[in-house]
Amino acid sequence: MAKSKWPPVREQDLRHPDFARGEPDDYEFRDDGKIVRKDRWEMGIRSIASALSMHSWEISEVVEAVKALVEKAKAKDEESE
Repeated sequence: MAKSKWPPVREQDLRHPDFARGEPDDYEFRDDGKIVRKDRWEMGIRSIASALSMHSWEISEVVEAVKALVEKAKAKDEESE
């Protein structure tokens, strides 16, 4: 048999693409049975802070920034009515 240019197949190569690069310890079952990352809340808040161009922050600061945006959007909607 000719030598393959590809490395040997690993267990990770057979996994669902969403989980192929993760380690089992990085995941948990959600209440509905779906497999999710344990750090999804942290990643979510980091994503929101990034979208708000916040580079150094506390969670409460991100929450307050989102609340301010919501209030601004509500006020804009009320003006246009």
